[in-house]
Amino acid sequence: MENIAYQVSQILLQPVLVGIYLSFLYGIIEIGRMAAFAWLRHRLPLSANSQAGYPIVHYFNKHQSESLNEIEIYALKQLETVRIVTRITPMLGLIATLIPMGPALVALQENNSYAMGEHLNIAFTAVTLSLAAASLTFWVASIKKRWFAEELVEIEKQLGAN
Repeated sequence: MENIAYQVSQILLQPVLVGIYLSFLYGIIEIGRMAAFAWLRHRLPLSANSQAGYPIVHYFNKHQSESLNEIEIYALKQLETVRIVTRITPMLGLIATLIPMGPALVALQENNSYAMGEHLNIAFTAVTLSLAAASLTFWVASIKKRWFAEELVEIEKQLGAN
């Protein structure tokens, strides 16, 4: 039974590593997107007519009939992926750290320092990349959450004025 569990864990390693690499790439892309939005937001102040750099206000301007609650749901949807990546990526890093540790310990027992080093290299690289990806996406999620809250306040002011 332990052999089956070991085989399953070894099969999981490659997909988990791919998930970590994709999460890291996603984090880099999101940092770029956030920088572009920050530049637009710096150039154009927030107002009821804002479009570029203000996705929630832009959505509201296109969907005037929707309630504030529906606009808030849209804002949450915009944050969903980055928040999921923030939470799941460290778990993937832990999985990718633990899977190679078994073979690394076996290699240590057999006095095979080269094999042990290879397995530990995979483990530590995976956890480093996953924590970097989670850090990037956490930063993006935190800033976007504040930005979206500011936009929702502006929309609420506009709805109160009507």
